[in-house]
Amino acid sequence: MKLAVVTIGQSPRVDLTPEIRDVLPPGTEIVEHGALDGLDRAAIAALAPQPGERVLTSRLRDGTSAVVRHDDTVALVGRAVARGEADGADATFLVCTGEFRQVAHTRPLFTAERLAHDGVRGLLSGFPTRRLGILSPLPEQVTEAYAHWEASMGVRPTAVGAASPYTDDPVTVAAAGAMVGGACDLLVMDCIGYTAAMRDAVQEACGDTRVVTARDVAARLLGSLL
Repeated sequence: MKLAVVTIGQSPRVDLTPEIRDVLPPGTEIVEHGALDGLDRAAIAALAPQPGERVLTSRLRDGTSAVVRHDDTVALVGRAVARGEADGADATFLVCTGEFRQVAHTRPLFTAERLAHDGVRGLLSGFPTRRLGILSPLPEQVTEAYAHWEASMGVRPTAVGAASPYTDDPVTVAAAGAMVGGACDLLVMDCIGYTAAMRDAVQEACGDTRVVTARDVAARLLGSLL
């Protein structure tokens, strides 16, 4: 099995792919492609959002990050998917928790956003009060997160906070998670950039509130299928 892992940033994702590999079947071959691969700093800067536009953030190859307009990345993601398929990938895993519903593909395409939401819906159903908390990477995404998760879960999140896995230090991420998690049964760290180490730090800060990353929920579901 050859799996294309497509990021909205740049490949390779050394902060991400090793964790994904751990939950995939043995022998799965991964090929990585990024929507921003081949773009220089000026081209990436041209994708910066204007006030009120939908935004996404992702890691660049040099370890820094970029914030880009969601709508402008759709075509770039489509090209990255096509490159993965041209590499001979049997399936593609789009590792972004933003919505991408119009990406063309000729082989199976699984999105982290859809897998994570479906998995979280099942997990949340086990809690009688169904109190959901969301940690988003950017403050500009908080309002959208309330609406997006409510539409998906059938219940409005109790709280949403923001802390970037790319630009904030672990202490800040843990503190933001604790502020959200204190009122919830289940806290979802809703960005592919949040690592297992960040999750563990937030879990320690949250106490009894259960904490999961969208990355882990999505990858484990996909691993079960593969």
